[in-house]
Amino acid sequence: MRVLFHAPGPASHGVVRHSALVADLAAAHGVRAVASNPDVVHAQFTDGLYGPDTRAAATAFETWAATAPRPLVVTLHDVPGADPDPRRGAARAESYRRVVTACDAAVVSSRHEANKVARLGGDPVRVIDLPLPHLPTPGDRPPWAAVPTLGVLGFVYPGKGHAEAITAAARQPTRPAVVAMGAVSTGHDDLAASLHTLAADLGVRFTITGTLSDTEMASAVAAVTVPLALNRGVSASGSLLTWLAGRRKPLTAHGDYADEVAAHSPVWLYDDLDDAITAALADPTRTTLPNPPPWPDTGAAHRALYDSVHAAVPC
Repeated sequence: MRVLFHAPGPASHGVVRHSALVADLAAAHGVRAVASNPDVVHAQFTDGLYGPDTRAAATAFETWAATAPRPLVVTLHDVPGADPDPRRGAARAESYRRVVTACDAAVVSSRHEANKVARLGGDPVRVIDLPLPHLPTPGDRPPWAAVPTLGVLGFVYPGKGHAEAITAAARQPTRPAVVAMGAVSTGHDDLAASLHTLAADLGVRFTITGTLSDTEMASAVAAVTVPLALNRGVSASGSLLTWLAGRRKPLTAHGDYADEVAAHSPVWLYDDLDDAITAALADPTRTTLPNPPPWPDTGAAHRALYDSVHAAVPC
């Protein structure tokens, strides 16, 4: 099975990394990544990768899809739904409808994302779990790990939970430091500045690591005292799964995706964040795992998807 994988953007972007990981996992099941003459094309879509706004992103995707070989599969990321801005939510919903219509099959990474797409209209989508990331052996402990820390993993962007982590740290008698384990998302330097100001005002040490290599990420995941996953509205979280892949049991806010993962994996769903942080600081072993949890074979699931669409769609 020859598959052309399409995910435009920097190699460090989470969606681009996801595409590369899917290709690697599918290779174990006889899938060969090719640049031309594919049996199937597999694109990744999140509106931030394709244009300056959601409508422009949908247009760019449609333009590319019009000349792409068939059959064409798309995996949707950051699926719209319950946006606090109704106008933005409606615009994103229409853009995602257009993307689904331009393809022969669509995939999402969680059951609640499938429900969101169903509300957009159109054919049912297939659910394939996000893969657990591959983390190398951790290297040296980072300098910030010399003191107790709360860690928020991934890009710094609105709603991720950095401000919540800083204010929670300020309420702890020991004032643990807060570490943002990743780079500032493009266009959000003002958020980074406001987080530094908030931390200074509250007397909390705050560090943004910037972009981390795979080994540096593994080291950071292993070194942080209390791992946090605070984004309640996330549709499917590579950050949450990175904690699990690194043998950590993150303190996790209730939400649709977190509750799905918690049904079969060891995350620490908290009701009171302050109480959970206090308990984790007192006994950090409560946030460690002996091994990554068992996980569905994402590579096999994608091979089955490619076989089914290749059989169903005339080439």
